[in-house]
Amino acid sequence: MAQQTEQDEKCLELMAHILLAELVWYSRIESKPELPVWAKKTLNECKEMSTANNMLLAGLVAKQTEESLNRTVDYTNTKGNKYTNTVGQILTHLVNHSTYHRGQIIEKLKGKIPVMPITDMIAFMREN
Repeated sequence: MAQQTEQDEKCLELMAHILLAELVWYSRIESKPELPVWAKKTLNECKEMSTANNMLLAGLVAKQTEESLNRTVDYTNTKGNKYTNTVGQILTHLVNHSTYHRGQIIEKLKGKIPVMPITDMIAFMREN
């Protein structure tokens, strides 16, 4: 039973990391103060963050133009290194970062739940 709890906690940790990373990158693009990228969150906190992040990021993406996607953003990463990337590169990274960690979560859920969620982007687009 302890191993199941550890796996559940790791899934929750990864989901919180995905959501916190979205906020970090949003903050960098919008020149706002950053939050830590690894912090413990409850499942309810993750649900609330997911809803809030979706609204923030949808608003951010909706206002982008070709020019603004090419705007550079200077930032310091969590290790203290300075970098510059375009808004478009950052948004692309956000999608890939989320996909990577969601794959880790799915791997940990295999055999633990009766029906695995469909995580393909195209399936999501079909439903929405």
